[in-house]
Amino acid sequence: MQANNKTLNWYALKVFNNRLLQMQETIQREAGEDNGQGNSTNDSTVETYIAMSSKEIPATTSSRSRSKAEVSYSGNKLTLVPKSKRAIINESNNPQQTQTVKKPLVASLMFIRCTETFLKTLKHNHLSEFSYYTRYSEDHKVPAVIPDGQMQAFIWLTSEDTDVTYIGEPKDIKLGDRVKVVEGPFKGLIGNVKRIKKDRKFVITIGSIAAFTIGGITHKMVKKIN
Repeated sequence: MQANNKTLNWYALKVFNNRLLQMQETIQREAGEDNGQGNSTNDSTVETYIAMSSKEIPATTSSRSRSKAEVSYSGNKLTLVPKSKRAIINESNNPQQTQTVKKPLVASLMFIRCTETFLKTLKHNHLSEFSYYTRYSEDHKVPAVIPDGQMQAFIWLTSEDTDVTYIGEPKDIKLGDRVKVVEGPFKGLIGNVKRIKKDRKFVITIGSIAAFTIGGITHKMVKKIN
């Protein structure tokens, strides 16, 4: 996909040292500074997204562990994970309090929607903190644009309580039949089929950057497409 320096596109960043939260804060701060200088980039045009996964842990976890786990990323907002608790029955039939915590689905991966100019300026200012994914164009590397359709589908899937699993970069994954979901909550979604650990899995890819499997999709729910 072609992009010019003034077009808003989605890009993927590989953030070093698991500093997603800090990088997200930096991006929003610098977007605001650009706006203060009279440029067109501002908080409403620069977006960030970090896919999250949920996990339940015992409420008796140490306060130190809870303080780290309670930090949450949601779209381009920084929030605290609500201390939502519910009773479950353990093997001894005694109620046990648990709390739901969230963490990034991929520890180093975040997405940004901005102009190419803003992306390159951000990289220039933070050389040692992140890299952006690239592709070749006319024998040189340029930032890899993620199509809006792919990104919107991925945000939708990972914003819901969906069984999504990261399985690496697409270049390491040999995909099978291309299929479309024709029924169920994921109707309309297009992806590929791959056999993983003797099971057939529905796989979606984000450009050439990452691949994920989605649970809960059976062969009766999909139709092969060309």
